[in-house]
Amino acid sequence: MNTKANQKKPQLEDIAAALGLSKSTVSRAISGKGRIRAETRERVFECIKELNYRPNMIAKSLSEQKTYNIGVVLPMDSSEAEAPFFQTCLTGIAKQCASSDYNALIIGTERDDLAQLTNVIENRKVDGVIVTRPTADGSIEQLLDSREMPFVVIGRSVHENSVVVDTDHINGCRDLTSYLLMNNPPERLGLILGSTEYTVNKSRYTGFMTALLDKGAHANNRIVFTGIDSELKLSKAVSILTEEADCIVCGDDMLCMSLLARLSELGKSVPQDIRVASFYDSVFLSRYTTPITSLIFSAAEVGAAASSQLLKILNGEASDENVMLGYEILIRRSTM
Repeated sequence: MNTKANQKKPQLEDIAAALGLSKSTVSRAISGKGRIRAETRERVFECIKELNYRPNMIAKSLSEQKTYNIGVVLPMDSSEAEAPFFQTCLTGIAKQCASSDYNALIIGTERDDLAQLTNVIENRKVDGVIVTRPTADGSIEQLLDSREMPFVVIGRSVHENSVVVDTDHINGCRDLTSYLLMNNPPERLGLILGSTEYTVNKSRYTGFMTALLDKGAHANNRIVFTGIDSELKLSKAVSILTEEADCIVCGDDMLCMSLLARLSELGKSVPQDIRVASFYDSVFLSRYTTPITSLIFSAAEVGAAASSQLLKILNGEASDENVMLGYEILIRRSTM
């Protein structure tokens, strides 16, 4: 029985035989290298479409000295690795890569450990790299630049040669904080933020503080917490916040979920006892018992845009140095 599953996949020689051309001519037409008449190239691609031909990527990578892999640097700290942002962002990256016959290769890093990234670069396992969480010292970008590895950064970068794709965290956090200040005294507005070693948290902090300055106010430093990267630090912060804050804004969805769990343990209700908001939304917050007021950024769009810029670089095309994506504020019951 002749089924689609056991049919022989068309090869390069099948295209050549069907058109009465040499394999080398068909190969040049596909790669775009060498002098080929436009009419011939058009015939080749019509035949490719008709036969559903797919090039052998191993042979293609060897002949072009490319891996057709794009490295995606993801933080491997447990709380970060589980964050919906990175999972959704990776989906956007992978889809955009696939459209150009590239694969996304995950490269795990920890704050002071770039060994895996170094290994990937030295062994030329990827053609380019996307950095998903740049640090304030720019160590990842410096490494990539020193090894002449093309790269794109998701988020702010301190490295002058970086091509950046980011969402407007500063203005987004500024606008959400301004909204919260309409119903909460500045001295009663608290903040819980992760490590400011990451540039995204620096941007969120800047947006928060700018909104206060816009109102001619100053933050109450007793209820502004940064560097919250453990349950112990969070617990200590919450014990103060529940006494002195009317509203707490969290740096991201994962911190917010930890805060909500702690408030529940203390018997505190949202928003009856305390209001809560987040500088990043996720399905966790939208489906919480009391949906949480949040900033909405499209992680998939960010990933796709970063991939698009890197593919331009790899194809020798001009890329945008700075791509800034927008945001939305979604007001939910947690701040009403």
